[in-house]
Amino acid sequence: FFHDYHLYLAPRLVREARPDATLQHFVHIPWPQADYWHVLPLHIRQQIHEGILANDSVGFHTPRWRRSFLRCCEDFVGAECDFRAGVVEHEGREVRVTANPISVDSREFEELASSDAVRAAEDELLASRPQRLVLRVDRTDPSKNVVRGFTAFELYLEEHPEMHRRVGMLALLDPSRQDIPEYAEYLGAIQREARRVNDKYAPMGWTPIDLRVADDFAASVAAYKQYDVLLVNAIFDGLNLVAKEAPLVNTRDGVLVLSENAGAHDELGDFALTINPFDVAGQAEAIHRALELPARERHARIEGIRRRLHEHDLAAWLEQELRALEGAPSSTV
Repeated sequence: FFHDYHLYLAPRLVREARPDATLQHFVHIPWPQADYWHVLPLHIRQQIHEGILANDSVGFHTPRWRRSFLRCCEDFVGAECDFRAGVVEHEGREVRVTANPISVDSREFEELASSDAVRAAEDELLASRPQRLVLRVDRTDPSKNVVRGFTAFELYLEEHPEMHRRVGMLALLDPSRQDIPEYAEYLGAIQREARRVNDKYAPMGWTPIDLRVADDFAASVAAYKQYDVLLVNAIFDGLNLVAKEAPLVNTRDGVLVLSENAGAHDELGDFALTINPFDVAGQAEAIHRALELPARERHARIEGIRRRLHEHDLAAWLEQELRALEGAPSSTV
C-alpha cells in the first residue's frame, strides 16, 4: 500500500520484480490538470503516470483529483479511461481509480480532547481568550495561504471597528520543511505580516493576531475546542484534516470557513462558509458572516459535519480502499 508523491515510481519497480503482487496507491495531494504537468519533460510525465498505473488500485480524496488523473493518463501514456467507472486500461491491465476521502478516528480523537495534556493547554488558552476567537491551525507551508489569511483578518477589523478588542485570531503553526529556502522564506513572510498587522493596533495596546510557531499538538486540540470561527483558506489541498478534526471536539458551535480548493470541501462544503483562497475581501466577509450567524444555524452546521465524520470515519475509509481491490488479478482480499 503505497502513499503519496514520494513513491510515484515505486509500484512499477515492484510490479516488474513481483508481477503477482497486489499493489495499491493513495495520493494525498491534489492531482494537477494536464496542462500543469507540462512544466516537466514528457519522459518524466510518462514515467510518473506509468509508475502509478502499475498498481491494481489508485485512490484520491475527491472526484476532482480523480478526473485530472484519468485525463492525464489519456494524454501522457495513451491509456484507455472509463471516466464513469473509474477504470484505466494500460499495458493489458485494468487499474481501478477511486475517490475516497480519508478521515479521522472520531472516537480516538474525542478521547484525546479530554486528555490531561489537552485540558492543561485549554486552561492556559482560556486565561487569555478573547470574547470571539478566530482560529487557524496549519503547517507553515506556502500552499496553506497563511499570509492572505492575516490580511483578510486585518480587512475584517478595518471594516468592523465595533469588534476591536472583542475578537482575536490565534494562529498555531507547525514549522514545515525549514531546510527548503522557499519554505523558510514563507515563514519569514508569515511573521512579518503578523507583525505588520499587530503594529497597526499597537497604539491601542492591543495585539489582534496571536502567532505561535511550534509543534504542539495538545495546544492545537485545545484550540479546536474553543474556536468560534475556523479559517481554512488553503490555496490547494488534497484534503485538509484540520477541517475534520476541529469540528469533532469544538464546544462553541464554531463555524468552518473553508477554501473551495481544499479536498475536504467536497464533503463538508454544505456545512461550511465557502471562500476562494485568492479573494481576500471575500475571506474578510466570510469571517464577519461566521461571527454573526444565528446560534441555531451555527449548531446545525457543525452537527452536519459531525454526522458525516461519524458515518465516514477512518475505518470506513480503509474498508472502501480494500473493497477497491476486490477482483484484482493478484488480490487475496
